[in-house]
Amino acid sequence: MTKTLTSLVRVTAVLIGFLALWAAPVAAQDVTAEVRTWDGQSWRIAQPSLEVFYTIPAPQQGGGPDRYTAGPSGNTPGGQLGTGSATLPVMSGSVGTLQNYFQGPEPRQGHRQADYITVRRGGIERQIPFASIASLTFARYQVPSTLPAFYVNRHFRYTATVMLTDGSRIEADSINLGTMVLRGQTASGRLDLPWEEIQFVSFQR
Repeated sequence: MTKTLTSLVRVTAVLIGFLALWAAPVAAQDVTAEVRTWDGQSWRIAQPSLEVFYTIPAPQQGGGPDRYTAGPSGNTPGGQLGTGSATLPVMSGSVGTLQNYFQGPEPRQGHRQADYITVRRGGIERQIPFASIASLTFARYQVPSTLPAFYVNRHFRYTATVMLTDGSRIEADSINLGTMVLRGQTASGRLDLPWEEIQFVSFQR
């Protein structure tokens, strides 16, 4: 009887362990966010994340044009014409090779999830883990600019109020999240919102 009871306890413990491992990722996916933009639009998104976009430098192509050929005079590249002027080399090769030689391949775009955001106050920077953020409220102030009128309306200085999950509050007098976007899922599909379009976002964890 004792052995049977001990075996039952062990089996129960193993089952609880498996349930805990299974529930952990499910709980992480249950995070949602309420978002409001400056133009008054609102969304409720599931599985929110902060994504940083960046450019991946194109790899250097080896070689160059396939070969050099002699100039019209029969001189080799670098040789001299009878008049004393330098001979121009003639390049040959495929169109793609020549385009890559002069222009280089197109850079690729990459992105990754951000684990934290950086805020500033009084010249001091602070990194705040994304998982610790309960809500973000942005304020923006138009900055005088000499840019054309088309760009002036988007020239702002941003501040932010960050509420943390532990109830504490951080006031930032400067914030610039670069190319970061808030990504999530809506009923109609994926949504990517650049951070400067967001007025307020709160997370339900």
